[in-house]
Amino acid sequence: MRRPRGTRDLIGEELASIRYVERLMREVFKRYGYLEIETPIFENLELFTKKSGERVVKQLYSFRDKSGRDLALRPELTAPAVRVYVERFRSDPKPVKVFYLGPCFRYEEPQAHRWRQFLQAGVEIMGSSRPEADAEVLALTDSVFQTLGLDDRELRVGNVRLLRAVLSEMGVVGESQNKILRAVDSRDFGRLEEELRGVEGAETLKKLIGVRGGPESIGKAREIVGGVEGAMEAFENLEEIVELARCSGVSNLRVDFSIARGLEYYTDMVFEVYVRGIQLAGGGRYDELVESLGGEPCPAVGVGFGVDRIARLVLERGGTPEEGVECIVLPATSEGVEECARLARKMRDSGLRVEMDLMGRTLRKALAYADSRGVRYVVIIGPREREEGKVTLRDMDSGEQIRIPETELIETLKEKLKNGNPSARKFPSS
Repeated sequence: MRRPRGTRDLIGEELASIRYVERLMREVFKRYGYLEIETPIFENLELFTKKSGERVVKQLYSFRDKSGRDLALRPELTAPAVRVYVERFRSDPKPVKVFYLGPCFRYEEPQAHRWRQFLQAGVEIMGSSRPEADAEVLALTDSVFQTLGLDDRELRVGNVRLLRAVLSEMGVVGESQNKILRAVDSRDFGRLEEELRGVEGAETLKKLIGVRGGPESIGKAREIVGGVEGAMEAFENLEEIVELARCSGVSNLRVDFSIARGLEYYTDMVFEVYVRGIQLAGGGRYDELVESLGGEPCPAVGVGFGVDRIARLVLERGGTPEEGVECIVLPATSEGVEECARLARKMRDSGLRVEMDLMGRTLRKALAYADSRGVRYVVIIGPREREEGKVTLRDMDSGEQIRIPETELIETLKEKLKNGNPSARKFPSS
């Protein structure tokens, strides 16, 4: 029996890198004052068909349950977070700030590093229309990547309201706008040419989405757009957000008016994060989604992170700390098993990651097993050690052995681990 197509088993260092990224993300989210929420794996189908966009709707895992209700596995986590806000938080003091981490599901064509079950993390701010909220989401996003050591990140910021204003000026409205924006978002310029065929003023849009660079690029875009209705407000809002983000320490921010985002609920500022040309996060402002999902009108802004892609990149760069077994406790003879069990528990209670032999191996075979696992230190307890109240601590890399009082073992081992380089547990590759 094989696993379903488009899924994977997470094992060893790959899983460890994901847990590491999740832990650091959770720490950053909490430092910014966000409350963690967890939503159901499946929701009512309508939650995702209203505003998620054509591409996401086509990829839904949807089904009807035994009571005839139309449900879907969640394809993303912003809409569920908004539902939670409408049901639980809409009367709370504003803004409401939440974060989440969890699996999502989309029926995508399997390809390298893209899965039908994937992990998403993110934050949402609901209740503030001010540019300070947009800037905080940018600053938090930047903090996550800084904490993970991804210093070559690039935050690309655009504005969907501006793109829609230009399209309206061209006479393009409704679903026709969405088709064009989807082509812009996917960088499908052939499709874009088709959608714009015969549309008066198409050159203005093409020039606008070609504007990329530092904050000064906003001025260049102003010259291209001219006096399009609503454009000046969009430019002023974007300038204020960019300046506030800069004051919050975001130094690698680039303006990119081709950023459109695939989800159709975005209304104003949108952004994406890239490392080496790989998109790792994205978000923006979505002031109409809360109302469309049954709440009162409520401004909102947020960001989603692709945990799997981020974790793989961190792993490739060697940024994941080694969290395998730090020590194995071995009896020199079968009479030492009980003493090993007692000592192993004592060491674990002190915070060390410790195994003991569970197979009744001879000491020679147990040492070979420890070596095959890549464990740096082994504690050996034999008849002489038990008699003297001591243990033998062996460095598997150097072969050096020292006999020390058991009372000094934990402190000695922790000092060696702190100053040395403990080897990680060896796992089969996934």
